[in-house]
Amino acid sequence: MSSIAEKLKAFYARHGGWVKALLYFVWALLFAFLGYTVWKSRDQLLPYLANADYFQFFIVVAVYLLALFFAVLNWSVIMHAFEGGVSFWMHAKIYLVSMVSRRLPGTIWYVGGRMVFYKQLGVSSVKTASASGIEYIVSFVADCILAAIFIPLGFNLPNTWLIPLGVVILLGLFVLQPKTLTKIMIKLKHPLSKPVRMGQVIVWLLLRMALVLSGGLMIFFTIRIFTPMNFSLLSFVLGARALAGAAGMLTFLLPSSMGASDLTLLAMLSTIIPTSLATVIALLVRIYTTLFELLFGLVFFILLNKSLPFTKKNAIEAEESEMVTEGEIEDGNQENAN
Repeated sequence: MSSIAEKLKAFYARHGGWVKALLYFVWALLFAFLGYTVWKSRDQLLPYLANADYFQFFIVVAVYLLALFFAVLNWSVIMHAFEGGVSFWMHAKIYLVSMVSRRLPGTIWYVGGRMVFYKQLGVSSVKTASASGIEYIVSFVADCILAAIFIPLGFNLPNTWLIPLGVVILLGLFVLQPKTLTKIMIKLKHPLSKPVRMGQVIVWLLLRMALVLSGGLMIFFTIRIFTPMNFSLLSFVLGARALAGAAGMLTFLLPSSMGASDLTLLAMLSTIIPTSLATVIALLVRIYTTLFELLFGLVFFILLNKSLPFTKKNAIEAEESEMVTEGEIEDGNQENAN
């Protein structure tokens, strides 16, 4: 057991209460920052909100919940392929809690948070990190596929954009091949209990595409809150969401994509609606998605803490399981060599 792992386990065992208090404090800071963002942007928002069609907002909320469902399901089926001993409900709770950490600087909090929670369930940190990496690749590939589909359908973009998108798609599909995934996990000394099938990979991609399309539909109805946009422009908005998602993936390692997805969405929407309204739409989408993430994250953190408290026992069992697995693999390699 490494000294760092020992120190972390000892820290959580002694200061579990302080850790939970710190997490609640972080939530409070995020809510405060969200409130500050709304207050700072009031001059942009209020003129449009005064004449808004609030009935459309109920549709926005419904579509957001649909998109969130696809996001949770996508992570659950990916992680289930790496660790089948954890229930889908537990996967969902961990996802909904950890998604809040995307608002913090650095991806380490997003992936690291998952690793901490799954560690309590006896799941190897390598498996959790690997599943998170696969989730990223699936997201990037699916976004690029949708962007490549929508670019020829009305975007005023040269078809040369299809070349880098095609390269990303091919590289991503190569990594996502079941044989490649199997080799990667063997190299990491944490082979999968069941080999991944190509059908599973296709399901991962389809779920991500459903998430992106739902997100585009949410943006479309957000626009309709302020202006009666014709449904003939729906395909354009869906494509803009796909391109914005791909841009956000490029800066995934930076906090909140450093605004790359927002700026891309703003640039695309500005071609069909006034720039001032496009700015409000991009800002409003960021505000209410952040609000929903914080609310869901807080509720499910309370639920998760009841079924998965910070304990040293489970973390030690997980570490021992990793050591046993690595020892068995090394023994097997020695036997094969002999």
